Amino acid sequence: MAKSQYEYVRNFESDDRLLPSTWLVVRIDGQGFTKFTAKHGFQKPNDTRALQLMNRAASTVMSCMNEIVLAYGQSDEYSFVFAKEARAFERRASKLATLIASRFTSAYVFYWSEYFVDTPLQAPPAFDARVVVYPSDRILRDYLCWRQVDCHINNMYNTCFWALVNRGGMNPKEAEKRLSKTLSSDKNELLFSEFGINYNDEPEMFKKGSVLIRDTELIDVTDASGKITKRTRGVVSTLHCDIIKDKFWADHPEILRGKLSGAERRQAKQEQRARELAAEKADPQDSHTMANKKKSAKGKLQAKTEPPATTATSATVDKCHKELPAAAAAAAAEGFESSPATDAESNRCHAGSDLEISSDGTDVIKSDGYLEPHRQYFEQRFVHFKQWVREIEASEGGIDKFSRGYEEFGLHVTPEGVRYREWAPGAKEASLVGDFNGWDVAAHPLTRNEFGVWEGVVGNTADGQVAIPHGSHIKVTFVTSKGERVYRLPAWSRYVTQDLSKSPIYEAEFYNPAQRYELKHRRVVPADDLCIYEAHVGISSPEARVATYKEFTQNVLPMIRDLGYNAVQLMAVMEHAYYASFGYQVTSFFAPSSRYGEPDDLRELVDTAHGMGIAVFLDVVHSHACNNVEDGLNQFDGTDHCYFHEGERGRHELWNSRLFNYGSHEVLRFLLSNLRYWVEEFGMDGFRFDGVTSMMYKHHGIGYGFSGHYNEYFTGSTDEDAVVYLMLANYMCHKLYPGFVTIAEDVSGMPALCRAVSEGGVGFDYRLAMSLPDMWIKLLKETRDEDWSMSDIAHQLTNRRYQERAIAYCESHDQALVGDKTLAFWLMDKEMYTHMSDMAPLTPVVDRGMALHKMIRLVTCGLGGEGYLTFEGNEFGHPEWLDFPREGNGSSFHYARRQFNLVKDGLLRYKYLYRFDRAMVRLEREHRWLSAQDQWVTLKHEGDKVLAFERGGLVWLFNFHPTKSYTDYRVGVAWAGRYTVALCTDDAEFMGHGRVDSSVAHMSTAMAWNGRDNYIQVYLPSRTAIVLKH
Repeated sequence: MAKSQYEYVRNFESDDRLLPSTWLVVRIDGQGFTKFTAKHGFQKPNDTRALQLMNRAASTVMSCMNEIVLAYGQSDEYSFVFAKEARAFERRASKLATLIASRFTSAYVFYWSEYFVDTPLQAPPAFDARVVVYPSDRILRDYLCWRQVDCHINNMYNTCFWALVNRGGMNPKEAEKRLSKTLSSDKNELLFSEFGINYNDEPEMFKKGSVLIRDTELIDVTDASGKITKRTRGVVSTLHCDIIKDKFWADHPEILRGKLSGAERRQAKQEQRARELAAEKADPQDSHTMANKKKSAKGKLQAKTEPPATTATSATVDKCHKELPAAAAAAAAEGFESSPATDAESNRCHAGSDLEISSDGTDVIKSDGYLEPHRQYFEQRFVHFKQWVREIEASEGGIDKFSRGYEEFGLHVTPEGVRYREWAPGAKEASLVGDFNGWDVAAHPLTRNEFGVWEGVVGNTADGQVAIPHGSHIKVTFVTSKGERVYRLPAWSRYVTQDLSKSPIYEAEFYNPAQRYELKHRRVVPADDLCIYEAHVGISSPEARVATYKEFTQNVLPMIRDLGYNAVQLMAVMEHAYYASFGYQVTSFFAPSSRYGEPDDLRELVDTAHGMGIAVFLDVVHSHACNNVEDGLNQFDGTDHCYFHEGERGRHELWNSRLFNYGSHEVLRFLLSNLRYWVEEFGMDGFRFDGVTSMMYKHHGIGYGFSGHYNEYFTGSTDEDAVVYLMLANYMCHKLYPGFVTIAEDVSGMPALCRAVSEGGVGFDYRLAMSLPDMWIKLLKETRDEDWSMSDIAHQLTNRRYQERAIAYCESHDQALVGDKTLAFWLMDKEMYTHMSDMAPLTPVVDRGMALHKMIRLVTCGLGGEGYLTFEGNEFGHPEWLDFPREGNGSSFHYARRQFNLVKDGLLRYKYLYRFDRAMVRLEREHRWLSAQDQWVTLKHEGDKVLAFERGGLVWLFNFHPTKSYTDYRVGVAWAGRYTVALCTDDAEFMGHGRVDSSVAHMSTAMAWNGRDNYIQVYLPSRTAIVLKH
């Protein structure tokens, strides 16, 4: 450019050069394309000519600019991805945007006539452009996932919309109204049932968009002598494939890694071929092509009742729910995959087909020689288990039928009327009473069979209507062996309510609404790397009151999805008389708590979670029952026993509750049917069994300290009936629901608790690592920071039984309850009231508290187990404690709430802890270290207060020293190569001090260190944790 006196005007130009070593994405969008498509008569909902023209224009752009490594397009938009090290136009945003937009537009006009042969171009097309910088591979992939999910969602909507308009005779407004608030499953059903359109048969280009990549092809080249030789040349290939899953990126490693050497290309091809062969072996007919092409008329007929899934990432379907699309699209929108059933089944030892019960139950001894002296115990226990299985098979037709007691007992509407059945062997007379018959004990007497089961039918009205109105109060009345008349709530009641203005006693209501909530999504198969969000519906609001199922659905589930947790564990759902019992004094086992709403509201909550790809676990209390008589199971038929043991054995002295007789046939029916009920009626994906220690030992753990000696577990103090019940429960859940998850709350450390029943174990998938929160609280209460032992911490975090998985956590609801403090409160105490604002000075107490809160959660999640759990609110350092309204606090709700509003307040520091928890969980979802088999503690340096380990292909570094930072700190690593920061607790985004430059790469040195073949050197500031990827 020539120099002149006017050159100074260049000073007004802004420097828009983009950050180096980042992904650049130029995205173009059509402007005014609604009018443009109408003017040129585009076919609706998709015009193949127009989409192919877009692809041609995009291919032209890629051919002109060799630093574009990938392009993705759908509808009237295209995204062009420039390599991380691209230097075109010095990475100036304005230059890149304008050039891409102009080249694309000119190519679109130039090639128009080749695709629209009979339609001349009547108006100029226009495309705008923007440039966005993405710092990491994962974020780039998440962006592309977002665009592909958007393509799927928009295409399904447009397909339905134009079917309603073009073939259904609706106008656009009517079509919009019809589709308002519909889910993918609704649209799927609409397309097939009304228009015969199977969405799976739609072209892949419509559903998945177009992916342009660089490829090569062989061509013939003729030299001057006329000799023809084969040469390769670069081409741009167009694919219509899934770019959400890892397979695409594994098949095309050059996109993220850059140009490959010849050896790397050959290796990549070999790996790709190996994946293809493995896929062919697993499924000879490709599910996206062959299966769709070969669908029979029978298959299409079946699809009318069971619509086809909309994506390939759907999870399994259980026999009780309609086969509807799973929430893969919602999960994919977050960049995460739903867990396919095959993955869950292959990795979970109990899942899948019928368990073999022909063994002797001693297989667990093969991997734990300390069990050998107790072989006879395991043989005897397994014989006991097999006897129950065979008895149930002989007398009931199998455990499937036996566990469907909820279909036979309780109140059921039949064509003849309302049938009622109840087990009360100690009663001499029985009748059903309620609002419907004026509480007349003589109006509807029940008859008794030889097993103590009472039965009767309330016939329909003269006009054929159900004689018991929905919502009317109802009870069963017995005459006891002593001649006393008593009134009880039906044991199998499905809805009970409490009016505290009249009485604290619950009343049973006949629940038979005219319209029921229909589940739209199938159950989710829980992932093998469980990240569980433990929650209590009633406290899930900042307001001082009882929150509802609907509020949890609307307000809390989206937050759980944002954080990245893949399971929610619901507490206090089974109806309980005393709110302050945290749900552990259950009165009605089949009734969802009416404090939070109606049963259908809970169904909607579970269904919505499934729509987000979140599994739902229920906190099951089968360890004891409330002592209440009038609205509980205690003295149900007038006797001291019935469902419980008689005398002292039937009472828990500390909990003031009743203990089940697990050796009773009808009690087993009641409990196993209770589990089935919550799965079949509400779609639960897993259970957390509460009070397992109390169940398994006759002393219930009261005043008993477990040292870990095996004699403590397999002697006369073990309640074999209870242990066998747990084996039956796990046997049933895993046999009937492949991939189902069961978790045990056990403090004793019972060996083989989490080994498969077929091996002689109790059959749980996980146990809670209950020692970990105790360790952290003890450290914070009793030990100075500079005296923390890295060896002790590492030992506690890794001290779990071989081949038995554990759920790690720093704190659960137990640590939040009044009488204890949360981690955040132990760390920062009263300064949480005064210095949690960004406007307040950062005091040493808050600085320490914020740093250690992040580090403790990260090291626990990284090293403490095969799953991770947090209690709601603790992820952002919820202040104060948890205390339910009770007489001792004036029935106050002040502490019985979760102040989610603190995170939303931009001036408060809670948002930093929330951001960190989200980053940590999402990093786990990316690298899945919880299900990884590689775990190696590399370094435990007591003087430096440094702990280092490897897991999930990542290197974890923790400097717990309160004051010392280390430059070029040397740590041994297994893998040679380049290491970069994946997560750092000291980032300013998490209210750290920003002392670690995440853009710096660390190259390994081939020299043995810390027992590893290589080492790296890093800057490790005080009270900082860094996770490195390679």
